[in-house]
Amino acid sequence: MPGETIGVGFIGYGWIARAHAHALHTLNHIRPLARRVRLVSIAGRSANLVEPVARELGFERWTTRWEDVVIDKEVDVLANLAANEVHAPASIAALELRKPVLCEKPLGLDAAESYRMLVCARRTGVTSACGFNYRYVPAVRIMRDLAAAGALGELRHYRGVYLQDWMAAERPSQRLDRGGAVLDYSHIVDLLRHLAGEPLSVSAYVTSFASEAEDAYAAALRLPGNAVGTLEASRFATGWKGRQRIELNGSEGSAWWDMEDPNRLHVFFVKDEREGLGGFRDVIATQPEHPFAHQWWAPGHVLGWQESFVHQWRDFLTAVLENRAVDPRQASFEDGYEAAVVCDAILLSAREGRRVEIHETRAEGRNRENGGTT
Repeated sequence: MPGETIGVGFIGYGWIARAHAHALHTLNHIRPLARRVRLVSIAGRSANLVEPVARELGFERWTTRWEDVVIDKEVDVLANLAANEVHAPASIAALELRKPVLCEKPLGLDAAESYRMLVCARRTGVTSACGFNYRYVPAVRIMRDLAAAGALGELRHYRGVYLQDWMAAERPSQRLDRGGAVLDYSHIVDLLRHLAGEPLSVSAYVTSFASEAEDAYAAALRLPGNAVGTLEASRFATGWKGRQRIELNGSEGSAWWDMEDPNRLHVFFVKDEREGLGGFRDVIATQPEHPFAHQWWAPGHVLGWQESFVHQWRDFLTAVLENRAVDPRQASFEDGYEAAVVCDAILLSAREGRRVEIHETRAEGRNRENGGTT
């Protein structure tokens, strides 16, 4: 990747593109990388819509064909932020040209498609990542570190809730991609794996209120060590604009976090209660020793949702410049595939009305069984 800049191309021009563009502009001004980021080209379905977005976000050019961005010789890195059905073809095309890809979640439309993307990433050896940005919230990172260090003891429960109401209000400007509540809110599936380990089985109920895809679901999962996980998501939870709550309960303590108060982690330790200091304590994740704090302001000056994208892009582009895989704490294509396996198991359980073992929806070997290759 010669030159003094990194040329980035976007596929997709919706609101999430603004978050990614904001992150990349921020990287150029706050602790910049060894090479400045350059926004080269952006693709969108509508010329009337993508042109003003390109100007607003600072892209040099725009197109209505995602293929133009992929083959652009000045695009070194692809941000695939398009509709879900474009994730696989565009990402695979870029990887085949040995261009690193950061693909928004969900990785593919299902486990089989996600697995094809993973196989391509493995074969080409090109840096790739899946856009599970909540791994990059400082409070969530602290939560993971506490669990990994055993500070919460033996895991007993994981709870993941994601509630919004954007489908309850009539918003015709918001296009529905292929997918539904299970795929759209797969962040809580990824965080389950990230914080609590690989689920073993699931029993789920899915329902629809006003669309062809699932609008809400609830699932109970068996986790390692006889722990239990619960997932709940809805696009019709009136009053909730972005309620995402993650909770871990262990034998020695608990921790929970809510996206609507992103800097605050609530932590409880059993040993404190034994010493007469029971109850949850609040940790404001802005201290110098906290994750990512050194990149920002003085202690006590809070960060927002958008900074998680800055952290994500910094780590991803650092891996690109060093020509290596992303850090294990960042979501790779493998993590995107594993999340898709769980999502498929949730849908299969709801469809067939039974408990599903997670391994039932794995895609490895399926192509060979059908006479193809993996």
